[in-house]
Amino acid sequence: MRIFFVIFISFAVSACTLHADVTPDGNSLNDAIVGTSYASEININGGAVSALDSSGKEKFVGEITPSDTGLTLRYCNDSPAHNCVRVQGVPVKPGIVTVRVSGGLFGTNVATGGEFDKTYTIKIKDSEGSF
Repeated sequence: MRIFFVIFISFAVSACTLHADVTPDGNSLNDAIVGTSYASEININGGAVSALDSSGKEKFVGEITPSDTGLTLRYCNDSPAHNCVRVQGVPVKPGIVTVRVSGGLFGTNVATGGEFDKTYTIKIKDSEGSF
């Protein structure tokens, strides 16, 4: 009976997978206004973050489209876990911006790494508040 218990616990623990909790909830970030400084943070909780390109080299976990809006992405701090991405800048034209964060979580001795992929939109309004 004891061997059965040890085997059961081993399988139960090895079947664990890390799950990322990407916040804020929902699919949109705060609106931005042309010519006004903007900043918003996206947090990825659940483990250390990693993103690899097709050749296996580490890459940034986010992308912003279109790239000519005046907004950029960067990590919030120097933490090697890369659990926070900041959208920042001064928007230069009105429109809709798409921010996508995707990658994986490093696994541990008892849990395999998980993946995440979330897309947000930002509405950039002109100085009168319209598109």
